[in-house]
Amino acid sequence: MNKILITQRIGRDKYGEYHDYIESNYIKFFNKYNITPVLLPNNVENAIKFYETNNCSKIILTGGDDISCLFTKKQQESKKKYLLRDKHEKKLIKYAIKKKIPVFCICRGFQIMNTCLGGKLTKNINRKFFTGVNKHKVIFTEDYQKEIKIKSITVNSFHNHGIEKNKLSHQLVPLGYTSNELLVEMYTHKHLPITGVQWHPERAGYSKKFDNYIFKKFIKIKK
Repeated sequence: MNKILITQRIGRDKYGEYHDYIESNYIKFFNKYNITPVLLPNNVENAIKFYETNNCSKIILTGGDDISCLFTKKQQESKKKYLLRDKHEKKLIKYAIKKKIPVFCICRGFQIMNTCLGGKLTKNINRKFFTGVNKHKVIFTEDYQKEIKIKSITVNSFHNHGIEKNKLSHQLVPLGYTSNELLVEMYTHKHLPITGVQWHPERAGYSKKFDNYIFKKFIKIKK
């Protein structure tokens, strides 16, 4: 069974207590692929040591929570607890690159990987590119179409920020765009086993067959 490190969101309850959590949809999704999810606590002292001690073989950067680079100075001060997630994920990304560990990036994970590799984000894309839709089409690049024999798919859309074509890290290769070709929706790394999607394969959606294909491919990667 694959032991895979999974990052978690940070929440706060009605008593003001912080807690880590992951949507049950993720666990339900992972169970289909014979995965043993190892959930990373955001208050752990050393994320790398946690990964190694638990004998994990891969990393999944999940969705939820804005990345700290999108916070205003005032938000940076008031959301210190939320910065713990960024801190650990950035260290894990650096470690994964050094050790060539396979990483699958979902939504927020898709975005933080890009920023860690020198790319940038565009805030509030719904105002600029969409109008409140929760699904849209992804058009694959010509080279990727030849590999997968699919021209396009429809995916769910639950994100406020995104990656414009000219803001993608030079280390990443785009595989799919929105229909207007302005926003990147899927990428891979030029040399490393890193794959990212802007949509949520674990949630109810319209691209189950394709999501199954790319996730199975990720699971089969050997270090």
